[in-house]
Amino acid sequence: MPIDSGYCNCGPFKVSVIPHGLLRPYILRLISKRPMYGFEIMEQIFEKTGGMWRPGPAATYTTLEWLERNGYIKALDVGQRSEKQRKQYKITEKGSAALVDYVEESKVIAKRMKRFGLLCGSL
Repeated sequence: MPIDSGYCNCGPFKVSVIPHGLLRPYILRLISKRPMYGFEIMEQIFEKTGGMWRPGPAATYTTLEWLERNGYIKALDVGQRSEKQRKQYKITEKGSAALVDYVEESKVIAKRMKRFGLLCGSL
């Protein structure tokens, strides 16, 4: 079962190995370490997943806009910027609290995924 670009080719099936909804907490986790730009976030995800996942600009910047609009991250104030100028983002207190909640919930999810993996392996 070779894994290529976030998918496992399991016979005639193409199965995603990246769970839906992972981009928001992954971005929060990355920028909890230090402020980052959108492109930098995309590159870090690609690097940290061993090349399995490279979210595109549309997904990344839409997610950044959602996180900022909902108060989980904040663009650093770099004075006046043109419309095309890059934004660097940092996590807010609300974002840090959400990340702690996600880490706790992900432990439960990991247990469920392990059970599911064992079930699929026995088919």
